[in-house]
Amino acid sequence: MTDPRDKIDSWLDADVEPLPPPPGAFGLISRQARRRKASRALVSAVGAVALIAAAVALPHAAQTLLHRGTGDSPRAVAAGASPHRTAPSPGKTRQAMGGATPETHSATIAPPATSSLSAGNSGGAVPRNFQPTSVTFINMRIGAVIGQAGTPGHCATPYCTSLAGTSDYGTSWYGVTAPVNGAPSGASGVSQIRFLNLSDGWAFGPGLWVTHDGGAHWTPELTSGLRVTDLETADGRAFAIFASCTGDTATYAAHCGSFSLFSSLARSDRWLPVSGPAGGLKLSGAGLGHPATASLLLAAGTGYLLAPSGQIYSGPLTGAAWTVAGQAPNAPGAPGPDGQPTTGLLAARSSLLFELCARTTEAGGSQAKSVYSSADGGKTWRQAGTAPPAGIARSLAAAQGNLVVLATTAGLAVSNDGGATWTQTETGPRGAAAGRPGFSYVGMTDHQQGVAVPADPQLREVFTTTDGGATWQARPVQG
Repeated sequence: MTDPRDKIDSWLDADVEPLPPPPGAFGLISRQARRRKASRALVSAVGAVALIAAAVALPHAAQTLLHRGTGDSPRAVAAGASPHRTAPSPGKTRQAMGGATPETHSATIAPPATSSLSAGNSGGAVPRNFQPTSVTFINMRIGAVIGQAGTPGHCATPYCTSLAGTSDYGTSWYGVTAPVNGAPSGASGVSQIRFLNLSDGWAFGPGLWVTHDGGAHWTPELTSGLRVTDLETADGRAFAIFASCTGDTATYAAHCGSFSLFSSLARSDRWLPVSGPAGGLKLSGAGLGHPATASLLLAAGTGYLLAPSGQIYSGPLTGAAWTVAGQAPNAPGAPGPDGQPTTGLLAARSSLLFELCARTTEAGGSQAKSVYSSADGGKTWRQAGTAPPAGIARSLAAAQGNLVVLATTAGLAVSNDGGATWTQTETGPRGAAAGRPGFSYVGMTDHQQGVAVPADPQLREVFTTTDGGATWQARPVQG
């Protein structure tokens, strides 16, 4: 009987002696093991560094996002800080800042978390010696002033034009980047400010600059050699009066021969003449060579233009044609220092128009002031009353409740019955320089809140009211 195991089983049961490794194999294996160990150590170290960096960065990112809010900038910026360099947008020229040098700054005051009226890419605060010439309010809390600040020759750029914002109706202020342009001088410079919303704003008088990021960057706009003497915003548009003038130095709105109404959508940066006769008003005949100006007013979805002739033009806030609505009781007269009329001042409360007609009396510091109102858009007028004769009229405002407020060189006067009776509520401001008494501007945000700008910018303040003009409080423009 044969052996039950076959040859394969015998081969598998046999002892096997492994072959020796090739020369140098053990050294190669040792080197590879050392490299793998070093790689693992490096990966572990990089991971630890990344975890540490994330632990540091995440709180900062969270704080920044919480602070910025919707479209907000992380910090306030003064008009005089050195700008952070960024690449310019296509088709735009990026602008640096004017204003006081960084060492003139006071403490930083952060803008509100819901506001983009700031330029957080630059840092800083309100420059010292801020001299406001114009104010604008976007809502019941947030607004801005423009003016000159710092010391000429010692500003961050050759210009000292500065901008400051407020989130508490003037109680405190923070710096905002300003256009790189000087004070009014002939055809150049800016002195007035208007914002449509938290992002879109215009600096003008006589030049024209625009921002679409709440003041972080400003761009000059083409005016074809014309001067912007007035500008107002509403319903997604800006309207402006472009004038052909030859006045020099600060009298930029003097010696004008024509006035044209232009309009631009908020984000278009394209200004077009409004169709109809308001798109081109030329002085001729007896009016040519005489001091003249025009003023603009937007209220309740309708725009009004007081022409040099005293005609009232009106139209929708859509860019469509404006037509003649009627004849005002008085022509606007010669321009004041801010380009606004001096003898015919226009204001509106919804569809009710007011005009103050001022006629200088023999006493140079007073005027005969008649107040007229129109309930049909300027077609017909009736005399509502007379305002106090003291002082030279500079600005008129109106609000709900038959409230009318007048700014003069003698102070501020208020009427609560549509101009029939008046009360002088503010005789300041105190400390105004000789030749610059009283106020140059007054405006009402609603029937309770209002703001007034002193005629003397070196007082470095604006005035606010929260009781319909019954009392006023000085608000220094500082951090």
